[in-house]
Amino acid sequence: MGNPIGIIIVLFGLIGTIWPYKLARFNEQMDSIGSRRRFSDVEPAGWNVALTRVVGVVMVIIGVILLAGG
Repeated sequence: MGNPIGIIIVLFGLIGTIWPYKLARFNEQMDSIGSRRRFSDVEPAGWNVALTRVVGVVMVIIGVILLAGG
């Protein structure tokens, strides 16, 4: 079937690649817990969305390498 760790890495990488804004916004909302800002008013910076997508792509590549080698 393949390396289970490789499958998990690919799945999480796809989430970050396909929906980087939603994932970055969720992370910002988690960071805002305990602050005075409203949960719904939190927006990620552009660089954060771009970084989320890049990390997602790298995770997909690493996961595919693990699946091919395993």
